[in-house]
Amino acid sequence: MFCGVDIGGTNVEVGLVSEDGKLLDREGLKTGKFYSAPDLVLAIAESILRMTKQSRQPLEGIGVGCPNGRGDQGVMVEAANLPFKGIVPFVDLFKQYFPDIPVALANDANAAAIGELYYGKGQGLKDFVEITLGTGLGSGFIVNGKAVDGANGMAGEVGHMVMIPGGRPCGCGRSGCLERYVTASGIVATYNELCQIHHHEPEIGNYKDLCDLAGQNDPVAIEAFGQAGKMLGWGLANIALCTAPSHIFLYGGVALGAGDYLLKPTLRSFDAHLLYSYRGSVRLEFSGLLGRNGAILGAASLPRQLR
Repeated sequence: MFCGVDIGGTNVEVGLVSEDGKLLDREGLKTGKFYSAPDLVLAIAESILRMTKQSRQPLEGIGVGCPNGRGDQGVMVEAANLPFKGIVPFVDLFKQYFPDIPVALANDANAAAIGELYYGKGQGLKDFVEITLGTGLGSGFIVNGKAVDGANGMAGEVGHMVMIPGGRPCGCGRSGCLERYVTASGIVATYNELCQIHHHEPEIGNYKDLCDLAGQNDPVAIEAFGQAGKMLGWGLANIALCTAPSHIFLYGGVALGAGDYLLKPTLRSFDAHLLYSYRGSVRLEFSGLLGRNGAILGAASLPRQLR
């Protein structure tokens, strides 16, 4: 049995996962209640001990997924949406409470990729890419069965590939990054721009509203997803050139909410832009973790890479 800890800007999810990927128990915490990382880790440790006591099964490892996580160092570095600034040594903090249990850490996109490898459609695959679509766009590369970290633990920041020079400003300091067009806020921004072009009164307040409008066959909403899919497919076709994966999986709330409204135009654009010699050898599809507590499963899979 493994424990997965997903640390996000709003919520922390803690869960126990069986060897075959069954969620045995889970608890949630509000990130904003904690003003220091040690206080947060103490609360998480109490949750883990409470759940493991109830399960009566041995805990084989703890995995922590977090933004800007650097697995080789066991730290989180300057996460923008968390109250803990600087370098946070999460692995060492957890080791204070679990000194005899392996603890592994990764950025949230790598955690999703490793989760796909053990519990999703990546089982039996050696080379694939996991794309996480939510507030931002993250990516995890699995090469020869292992996650790629890079020299500084930050490999896979494909959300910050510049697709439109001088385009929309991005929080990374650049302009025209892929994630500014294909994430929740990016697709909503495209919808609002299209409303101005078509002299159409905007009818949404958030991404969920946009998905609902598309479900009602609203032409402007469907066009917004079409533009996002065109940009995403183009970007993914470029990504495929880097590691020649057999599969690219789409994961996250944006993918789950939009369904085929995003997937179909993405597939068309991907096929149109993919290098000819790669066609037929790279499959693009939704993640096997969608709707399955994927953040917990991804984090819980991390200690398995330590074996």
